[in-house]
Amino acid sequence: MATVKFATFITLAGLLACILTYQKSEAQILSDSYFSSEPISEGSSAYLETGFDRLAQERQAMIILLGWGALNVLAGSALALGEEYRDFGIMTAGWGAVNAGIATFALFGSDVYTTSTSFETVLRDEQLFNRILAINTGLNAGYMGVGFTMNYLGNSSRTRQFGTAVMAQGAFLMAFDLWLLTSSNSRLRELAVLPSSFQAMLPNGTAELVQGLTLTFSF
Repeated sequence: MATVKFATFITLAGLLACILTYQKSEAQILSDSYFSSEPISEGSSAYLETGFDRLAQERQAMIILLGWGALNVLAGSALALGEEYRDFGIMTAGWGAVNAGIATFALFGSDVYTTSTSFETVLRDEQLFNRILAINTGLNAGYMGVGFTMNYLGNSSRTRQFGTAVMAQGAFLMAFDLWLLTSSNSRLRELAVLPSSFQAMLPNGTAELVQGLTLTFSF
C-alpha cells in the first residue's frame, strides 16, 4: 500500500510539472528563436504560418510525451519495488523509457523553418508527419488489442499485469496521436487550397494529389 501511495504521489507531482512546463512553452514558443527572428513577408505568410503551427504543436507534443515518459519511469519503478504490482511497474517503466527517449530525440532533431523555407518543403513535411501519425494510430489500436488479450486470457499474474500496462500505454498514445492527426489533417486541407500566387511553384496536378492523399477521419 505504501508503494502505491508513493507511486501516486510521484505521478501527480510529475503531472503538475508537465502541465507547468507545457504552459510555459506554449507562452514562449511563438517568440522563440527556434523558428526565425526574421519578419514574414505578406506574400509568404499563409503557408509559413501553417508550417510554424506544425512546428509549435510538434514541440509541445514532444514536451508532453517526455513528461508522460518520465512519469511512467518514476511511477513504474516505484511499483516495481513492491510485490503486488511489480510486473505492471516493470512494463510501465519500460514503455516510459522508450517514450522519453523518442521525445528527447525529436526535440533535439526538430525541423527549423525560416522566411526562405519553400512551400514544397512545408507541404512535404506536413504530409510525412501525417502519414507517420496515421501509421502510429493503427499501431496503437494493435497495442490495446494485444494488451486486452493478455489481460483477459493470460494464465498468470505477470501476463495479466503486462497486458494491463500495454493497454494503458496504447490508450494514452491513441488519444495523443489522434489529437495530432486531427490537427495535421486540418493543416493539409489548408495547404491543399493553394493561393494563385503559389500555383506556379508546383508541378501540374500537385493540388489534386494533395487532396487525394489527405487522410480524413470522422468521429
